[in-house]
Amino acid sequence: MPLAANNNLNTLYARQRLLEAEIARLEGELGLLNPDGDDADRCYILDVQCRALQEEATKLGSSISDVIDRDLQR
Repeated sequence: MPLAANNNLNTLYARQRLLEAEIARLEGELGLLNPDGDDADRCYILDVQCRALQEEATKLGSSISDVIDRDLQR
């Protein structure tokens, strides 16, 4: 595997882990709130944030797959 691709993969994996950790943290916070009570608005915001971060993590996963596929074709 070329060195540049390896460095890129390391960066992508690090960002993916960062997003996954943040998603877990936000989901933990969300689990402590009452979505039907006073925390409804906060729950909504946390849910939107979690879904957006998950979408970005999925995009990173696709980018990681693309880099690996390109390297395997070489």
